[in-house]
Order: sequence, then structure tokens, then C-alpha cells
Amino acid sequence: MEEVLEYLSMLANEIGSVQISTAAVTLALGILNCFFGYRLMKAWIGLAGFVLGASLAYSLASHYTRNSLVQIVAIVAIGLPMGLLAFHIYRLGVFLLCTGIGATAASVALQPGDSLKFLLCLGIGILLGLLGMAFVKPMVILSTAFGGGFSIAAALAGILKRQGEMKILILGTALFVAGIVVQALSTRTMSTRNQDEMEQNSN
Repeated sequence: MEEVLEYLSMLANEIGSVQISTAAVTLALGILNCFFGYRLMKAWIGLAGFVLGASLAYSLASHYTRNSLVQIVAIVAIGLPMGLLAFHIYRLGVFLLCTGIGATAASVALQPGDSLKFLLCLGIGILLGLLGMAFVKPMVILSTAFGGGFSIAAALAGILKRQGEMKILILGTALFVAGIVVQALSTRTMSTRNQDEMEQNSN
């Protein structure tokens, strides 16, 4: 009996360490996204395209087979081209980036438990994506600050074990505002010419 209890205790500790490690990675990515989102835009665009392609590939592959190797091959075969496509087609990449960040951050904030909230989160993401195509710099800053801020809040809540929708909402909102200010101030010296070159290189 003691051996069983010891094993369960060890298993619980391992699970806890995995959760903390995941939260730490989320925290690090959230900080980069929240405060350096616009400067890292091209990297995020490629990543957003890959994640979208990989998610679609996994959904399709898992529907037809349980073979892990086939699923991995499908993820790579579809995810990588989607990432490259988003990276090189500027407006499409911005749309995917803003949509993905907006939908994810809305999910963190609203914690959708039914189809209505899920559709609301998806609608918020698509709206941000469409606005991002029209107003690139301000919407990328808003989207990355929004997504990064709420990712930081959720990660800290998990690490500190201070779960609660209201706490995440308040902290996420404060970080969202701080991210906007930091990104706006740190990128205000970037000339229109530099922004145009970024767009041309991504086309």
C-alpha cells in the first residue's frame, strides 16, 4: 500500500512539473508576443500558417487513421507549406496571425464551454484578422498585445495556482494595455520606408 501511495505521489509530482513547464513556455512566448509582437511579425506569421496547416492536417489524418507516423507525416506535409505560404503572402499571413491570436486570446478570456461562446471567440478572431489586413501595424500590435497579455495572465495563474476568470481577465487587460504602449513606443522610429520594405519582402 505504501508503494502504491509513493508511486501516486511521484506521478502527481511529474504531472505538476509538466504543467509548470508548459506554463513557463507559454509565459515566455506570451512576453515575446505582448511586448515584441510587431518586431517579430514575420516569425509569428510563419508560425501561424504552420499551426493552422498542422491543425487541419491532424484533424483530417486522425479522422481516417490512428497511425501516429501517418499523422506526423500529414502534419509536416501540410503544415510546412502553409507556414511558407503565409510567410511569403503578406496579407494572408497577417490575416492568419491576427485571427489565430484573437481567437486564442478570446478563448482564454471567455473560457468557452458551449458552441455559442466558441463561435463568439472565432468571430472575434476573424474580425481581428480582417481588420489586420486593412490596418497592418496597429492591428498586429493590438492582436499580439492582446494575445500575449492574456497568455501571460493564464500562465501566471497556472504557475501560481491562482485560477479564476476574473483574475485572468483583470491581469490580461492590464498587460494588454502595457503591451500596446511598449510596442507603440518601441516601433515609432520605424520609418514608413522600412515598413514598406517589410511588406515587399514578404510578398
